[in-house]
Amino acid sequence: MSKLKTIILICFVIINTSAYALMPPTVSKSGRWVSLSSSLVVDAIIDDKAEKVCLPKLIWKEEVDKAQLEKLIREGLVSQDAVFNLYHDGLGRPKKENGYYYASDVLLKDLDMTYTGYLRKNGFKFSVSSTPSYEDPEFLDVVMEGEDSKSLGKKLKKIEKEKEKKRENEAKPGSKSTLRVATVYDVLPKEVLPHPIRSEQAKVAAIVANLKARPYKTEIIQMDPLRWASGRMGMLNAKGEIDMAKCEGQIIDFIIRVPDKEGWLTADMLKEIKDTPCEYVLTRYKNGLEVVEGTRYLLHDIYFGKLKLSWEEWLEKHGLKCPEFIEKPEYASGVIPIEIHRVNGIFKSLDALSVCQINFVEKSNLVYPQEIMRVFPPKPKPERKQTIKFIKEYTKAYQGKSVNVHLMVCPDGKSYTELGQKRIKRMMFNDTSKYFDETEQMIINGLNKE
Repeated sequence: MSKLKTIILICFVIINTSAYALMPPTVSKSGRWVSLSSSLVVDAIIDDKAEKVCLPKLIWKEEVDKAQLEKLIREGLVSQDAVFNLYHDGLGRPKKENGYYYASDVLLKDLDMTYTGYLRKNGFKFSVSSTPSYEDPEFLDVVMEGEDSKSLGKKLKKIEKEKEKKRENEAKPGSKSTLRVATVYDVLPKEVLPHPIRSEQAKVAAIVANLKARPYKTEIIQMDPLRWASGRMGMLNAKGEIDMAKCEGQIIDFIIRVPDKEGWLTADMLKEIKDTPCEYVLTRYKNGLEVVEGTRYLLHDIYFGKLKLSWEEWLEKHGLKCPEFIEKPEYASGVIPIEIHRVNGIFKSLDALSVCQINFVEKSNLVYPQEIMRVFPPKPKPERKQTIKFIKEYTKAYQGKSVNVHLMVCPDGKSYTELGQKRIKRMMFNDTSKYFDETEQMIINGLNKE
């Protein structure tokens, strides 16, 4: 009987320690492809945060005009919803190094095809490197240095030549043997993990256990120094002041750098961008809050969706030079750690898809007794004709319910805000232990049945 137990235990250990090995190399994350940052990096929105995603390394089968390639991607792959296949850290979380996520490919929903499929459709012949970019130091150096496409081609060729030369030197008489020596991995059945691997799996299991046991209050979110916010263009003047801009359900005043040239702004230019959909790129202070100059939010950039142009590109289109953005010591230059703190309250009302009111019964220096706060809207959103009814039905169903609010807090201890409103990361209803996004979907499902 003891022998049988031993066999069962061994099988259990093998299955358990093999779980991570069986895990696919990537995880899928829904988001938005915003624009091409460089020839190898995409500006994206993932989990409602601005992120940079490194595209896969492509091994070209024939000579490619890199400038033409970049132009094709910029013009053909406009801002749209996407699914990013991201390499993970072995625990199912997207791996982030040096401020980048790393994609094996990207599904573009409007085009109903992948990034690599789009290139192949346009006649490019290549294979995708099986090595993730973060494991290829030379390629990663190219990405991080932000070299232009011509420099990229030259550098990659140089690297390949150096590798080829190294291989030739190793093959010369007297050099180290290149013959492969059989190891324990070659003789063991593929279902059995050798001891070194079992040791590593034990370490991974310990890390997972530690993460699960860690107090929730210690959760840290890393914010990008820039924030992307969807909206419509307001009224621009020659000073760079933008009045009455629509942004995330609010009317906001912005300011952006403009050319030092008299009469640069023409009526035709104003007509071209009037009320057009755009992405506002806001600058953050080191504590995570958005930079405000006087009464206006400072913009780092604007991306015009229909025109497929950034602010600098739009000015260049009209023969104008965009001044460099002036970085100040107080502006964020790297990721900003944002903590999560929990405070109990009473849900009062949902005022818009992304705004609610909460009365806080628990005293905290992070909130007032009554607050209007930003929440994440439902995904997918209700149909436009159902929006008002959804807001009313949600308020009716959850008004007066006890909630546990997960507040976002800046490194200096202040409540994190977006456009002046405090942001809730998550909110759970205490009586049902259901999170806000779950309850939103329940109301939407009820409306769809009517």
